[in-house]
Amino acid sequence: MTKKKKKIAILGCGWTGKALQKKLEGEGHEVNCLSRDIDMDTLVGFYACDALVIAVPPSDEYLDLIEDALFSVSLNEALDTQIIFLSSTSFYDKKEIIIEAEELVKIKDPDTVILRLGGLMGYDRIAGKYTEGKTIEDAPTNYVHRDDVVGIITSIIDQRIKNKIFNVVAPLQSTKKEIFTQNSKQFSFDETYFVDGISNIKPLSSDILCDVLGYTFQKEDVKEFWRQD
Repeated sequence: MTKKKKKIAILGCGWTGKALQKKLEGEGHEVNCLSRDIDMDTLVGFYACDALVIAVPPSDEYLDLIEDALFSVSLNEALDTQIIFLSSTSFYDKKEIIIEAEELVKIKDPDTVILRLGGLMGYDRIAGKYTEGKTIEDAPTNYVHRDDVVGIITSIIDQRIKNKIFNVVAPLQSTKKEIFTQNSKQFSFDETYFVDGISNIKPLSSDILCDVLGYTFQKEDVKEFWRQD
């Protein structure tokens, strides 16, 4: 069955946004990567879209940028634009800007889908590479591979899911100590050292997401994220 072509806008075409753009264009959709010049993007009609994915990282202007983008979408009420907001599992750590951003998008559009992403990994993002030689506290991992983030967003757009909040983490997790040690050996960088004990960070689950979307993770096990066949 041929999918209906949609017009999709992505605000924040970084490491994940670019991969998402490539995937969606490959499926025949029209995809526009938006800049932070919201007035210009509104003028040329990029915010008149079937779906808007907000994938910008937190910054000093984060909340203003989100509010302006949602206002630009609201100018096209007849389109009933689907909003997908990429948040973070740091929500559970009570990170203030993440909590405020989620509250903002829900006020502006209660039908927004919020994806609380775990640590984004895969390809050149190798867990343990940036802590080599340092001493840190061990903790359970809550990682997700970029391929699955792209796959999940694509599925949400295809099914036109609305008004949901999902945790997005791989089903099979591990510990930082195990993953960092594994990667240091595989990629030949210095080990990370760990203090005794483990933090009280709780592993999260994507079971609800899988049930609602009927989604099967491509990269289920964090230990396999960087497997070299």
